[in-house]
Amino acid sequence: MAGSGGLKGFGDILVPLDFSDPSRRIFQTAVQVLADGGTLTLLHVVESLPAVTEGTYGIYAHRKDVEKMMALARERLEDYAREHPGIAIQTRVGEGKPATVILEAVAQLEPDLIVLGTHGRSRLDHLLIGSVAERVLRRAPCPVLCVRF
Repeated sequence: MAGSGGLKGFGDILVPLDFSDPSRRIFQTAVQVLADGGTLTLLHVVESLPAVTEGTYGIYAHRKDVEKMMALARERLEDYAREHPGIAIQTRVGEGKPATVILEAVAQLEPDLIVLGTHGRSRLDHLLIGSVAERVLRRAPCPVLCVRF
């Protein structure tokens, strides 16, 4: 790990961020474990939630609203990247179910590590609703560092 003696850290790290309060800590953790010369890929997933508008094919989210959310997410990810100009940081914005989009990015990017946040939920909560972190952890082909909040 970077800064811990002789260990070099992880070369390519995927960092899914949802812009919640712990996102800053998740990002900083990824920076700490990044190897010199490594790359961080910051990813935000915009969930297409149904709007109250009805169309020919039922209820749908307005495409314009989704595109606006995606543009705002790109700006926020770029703000994170500007905090560390000496680090190679890529940004990506996806659309869909967070765990699915994250795992698709993992398959495409083949990172050395995924750093993501997880709630300290009870076992019952996991049985009833699951979590993005749990789904990613179960299916990721690489190590996953969960930052608990």
